[in-house]
Formats: sequence, structure tokens, C-alpha cells
Amino acid sequence: MIRPLIFNVLFIAVSVSQSNQWPQKFIDAMIDSNGVSISVSIQQKQFTSSSVEAAVIEILKKKHYIMDLPTETIFVLEDTIQTWNKVANQLIIDQLIEGDINIFHLLTGDFKDVTFDRPIEGKKDISMNFNVLDMGYSGHIKIKKSGQPIEVKVIYGKDQSMLILVTGYHKGDLKLYNAFNPLNAEVIDLRE
Repeated sequence: MIRPLIFNVLFIAVSVSQSNQWPQKFIDAMIDSNGVSISVSIQQKQFTSSSVEAAVIEILKKKHYIMDLPTETIFVLEDTIQTWNKVANQLIIDQLIEGDINIFHLLTGDFKDVTFDRPIEGKKDISMNFNVLDMGYSGHIKIKKSGQPIEVKVIYGKDQSMLILVTGYHKGDLKLYNAFNPLNAEVIDLRE
């Protein structure tokens, strides 16, 4: 009688630990000592309007990343965010809001306020549904079994979502992060 109980407890413990390996695999793929660069297609839906933009995201480490879009670049270093409007040549500097959760928290593996459902394992990929209860967000992270990202979807509300499709991925050789330096930009510093 005790032997089957021990077997069941061990089986459940092993199953839970195996199912919890996928968020860590994703973090390991996205946070590398040489940095990670991903090319993405960002599809946003806001009620009846939608948009699609190509971007490059480079992550040096948590709280050190850059996202380059056609008309703007967002550069984050620790708790400071710099948004460069390329069209107006304006650089807006501000502080990140403590406790606010954005897409970069998911991309850099900052899952402290995120709860995951049991992963759905396919032949070549894993889909991890998640919830951010405090913000009312939900979505999924889809990865290859190596941890490499395929897509991240966040649903903010009814008819409000963002889907990031990864079209390219490589480690090291960060060009944008190390070269960020808008020249002759009008600087607007909003930090207090």
C-alpha cells in the first residue's frame, strides 16, 4: 500500500518539475552573456484598428534592452527608458514605473507576477498559457524545445492584443544596443 503511494508522489513530483522546465528554457534562450537579438513582426489589435510593424529587439540582460522600429527606438537601461522619435528627432527620457508589467518583462523572463498553466507540448514546440492576474492580462508564449522563442501573445482586454512573431534569432553580436546614440536630438527629460 505504501509503495504505490510513494510511486504516485514521485511520479507527480517528476511530472511537475518537468512541466516547469519550459519557462526556464525560455529564459536561458533569451538571456545570454553575449546578448540575444530577435527580429520580430509585431501585430497589434486595438478594438477595430490593427497594425503590423517589423522590429529588432536586442536584449543584453534583464533591464538592458533595445527595440528598434521604423519610426522610433526604445532603449532601456535599468530603470531609465529612452524613446527616440526618429521622425521628429526627439529623445524622451523617463523612469520605468515600478510594478508596471510590459512585453519586455515576458521577453526577459521576469515572471514574478505571471502564473503559467500546464504547458502544451507539441512535436517540435511548447505553448505556455499565462495570466497576469493583477493586470487582467492573459496570453501565451510559444517556444521551440530548445527554448528559442516562436511567438508571444498578450491579451490586454476585449479586442486588445499584441502578437510578436519571431522571424529571426541569434546570440551575440549586438549592433543596435551598443550603438544607440541619437545625434542632435531634442531631449525631453521627464524624470523627477
